[in-house]
Amino acid sequence: MQWPVRDGAPQGTARLFAEGGFFTRDRRARMLPLAEPALAMPVCAEFPLLLNTGRLRDHWHTMTRTGLSPRLSAHMQEPCVFVHPADAERHGLREGGFARVRNRHGEVVLKVVLDHGARTGSLFAPIHWSGETASHARIGAAVQANCDPASGQPELKATPSSIAPAAYASQGFVLSRAGFPLPAGSWWAKVAVEGGEGRLFATDAPIEDLIAAVRDAFGEAGLVEMIDREGGVYRCAVTGETGLIAALFVAPAGRAPLWDTVKASFADDAAMPDNRLALLAGRALDGAADPGPTICACFGVGLNAIRAAFAGGAHGAEDIGAQLRAGTNCGSCLPEIRRIGAYSRETAAA
Repeated sequence: MQWPVRDGAPQGTARLFAEGGFFTRDRRARMLPLAEPALAMPVCAEFPLLLNTGRLRDHWHTMTRTGLSPRLSAHMQEPCVFVHPADAERHGLREGGFARVRNRHGEVVLKVVLDHGARTGSLFAPIHWSGETASHARIGAAVQANCDPASGQPELKATPSSIAPAAYASQGFVLSRAGFPLPAGSWWAKVAVEGGEGRLFATDAPIEDLIAAVRDAFGEAGLVEMIDREGGVYRCAVTGETGLIAALFVAPAGRAPLWDTVKASFADDAAMPDNRLALLAGRALDGAADPGPTICACFGVGLNAIRAAFAGGAHGAEDIGAQLRAGTNCGSCLPEIRRIGAYSRETAAA
């Protein structure tokens, strides 16, 4: 049965428009005079940037399906805002920091991604995160409601906005089999992981609150901790007979711990709790090198491997494909591989 199913066609419609014509009463097109294209709301001193919204490479709409895939979630794990470096410098933003995007309709808090390909004066934020998957990233709440009078299409790509740094005392991640309650007021984003729930977070809560929350949630049996109260660092792992049950790492802002190796151990049912100290150190239990953030979702190739290949003499995306297979399937990661190569060459020349 093929959509659309209408009266007289119980098995649907094999091909739309096969008979020509348009979906009007007389099957004729309607030519509508349109106004000259113009912004519904221009920028101003209070809101000097245009907020553009859209989708990312590996996700679709509100991630009701793609967000369940650890492989698709590995590329861009947090809700973010793409900013040209010149605008970032002008507004006091830094790569990997937080920014508050605000306008007359609402506000969101997003991670900053510097993008030389972005247009100055514009911001780009993805649409995918909802109130269920992130704490402060529902971008639809910060988009103007003005619609085109003829088509009804809302102006999703030109909302006058401002951007400013947002700060939290600490950043970290938590992995658990059945969820973990973060302190009130924390910024967080859910990430699909094998075997449970992953959340990247930032908070102003002291580490004592996190220590107490871990013990309330999991008890002390199987709990191993590394605590540096003076340095504001806390790491813990909770293990049982079946392996790793939960892990939480937190450090001062700007020193957020990487979680790729811990996430891999969490996903491995065969990983036993013999190397808990290595796990707290953030090292892979099998001694493998940290792959870094995933660039090629098709073959699971990380940023560190691609950078190492360029440092070892790879000249372009074709060489990366030959060595690592990255970019040789769907090809959607090729633009990013080329940007990594260009940055590697610029860094080497400097």
